[in-house]
Amino acid sequence: MNIEQIKEKLLSAGVKILKEFGYPKADTKNILTDEVYKEFFKSMLEDNKGNGSQIDSAIDELLMSVG
Repeated sequence: MNIEQIKEKLLSAGVKILKEFGYPKADTKNILTDEVYKEFFKSMLEDNKGNGSQIDSAIDELLMSVG
């Protein structure tokens, strides 16, 4: 799996969890821009660091996207 595929899976997982928590409008675009969604996503990403160098690289790229 390449970094882009990992990023897509991480985004999808974040959206799925947000929807489970009662945020039905969350999607792979606004999870990076909406203030509430992106704070949640940043926390999720940080919690998943340390699971492999390729995954960490994908996480680092996404963290730069959410600011």
